[in-house]
Amino acid sequence: MNTRSIGRMRMVAAMSALLSLTCASGALAQRPPSDDGWYVRLGTFGFVMPEYEGSDSYKVRPVPDIEITYDRFFLSRQGLGANLISTDNLTLGASVAFDGGRKSKKDKALTGYRNVGDTAVGHIFAEYTVDQLMLSVDVGTDLLGDGHKGTEATLSATWMFNPVGRTMVMIGPSLTWASDDYMHSYFSTTVDRLAPTGPTQLVLPGSRTGYKADAGFKNAGLTAIMIHPLDENWSVTGFAGYSRLLGDAADSPFVKDNGSRDQFMGGLGLSYTF
Repeated sequence: MNTRSIGRMRMVAAMSALLSLTCASGALAQRPPSDDGWYVRLGTFGFVMPEYEGSDSYKVRPVPDIEITYDRFFLSRQGLGANLISTDNLTLGASVAFDGGRKSKKDKALTGYRNVGDTAVGHIFAEYTVDQLMLSVDVGTDLLGDGHKGTEATLSATWMFNPVGRTMVMIGPSLTWASDDYMHSYFSTTVDRLAPTGPTQLVLPGSRTGYKADAGFKNAGLTAIMIHPLDENWSVTGFAGYSRLLGDAADSPFVKDNGSRDQFMGGLGLSYTF
């Protein structure tokens, strides 16, 4: 595995940690793998993020940073997967990752509604790099039918550069589309989304009974990541992201009446590379 491939995988892990579904990567100022083909990075991040997608309440939480690669195989926050095709410019791969869904107890705005269950999500991704620009697409689908039961597809572009020394900065926009089942699970307020022991109608002032969210573009965002090596092993990573909910997601009572279309997140992490 070459230095460019390692950089791509690190960027994928960083973006997924920040935006939960991401598929951007990059290749600058990265260490090559060891002689036996292994690359291991361990660390932790502190994140500030919305309580749920569309919430106007925020939480701070620690998130582990883990990336283990061997040859074309990897284990990271992106999941367990493989780069099936990997060249200097093109990477095509697949992975399986845990999706924790959404628990109604996270926020009072969700009271009385069904949880979105835990599940396994299968991802197919592609990345194409030209000089310092990388274009990527990621498609993720609920494999077990225990969670949102739907599909998300994200397009993104990432510009990568070294402003000072070995410090790496990556910044770029993204656009996400979601299927009927995904949008219904997270943004609808129809009767079938009520918890079995919940109210027979919406319990929140100003919300609309029977709102049905359909497939469409879910959000557009901008993400920036900076990685600064402290020495040959330690590095500090900073994250910042903004996302604007669109269409039926933005019009959901969970968002329009009880949350915000504007979503912000960010964090800081420390990692050690073996």
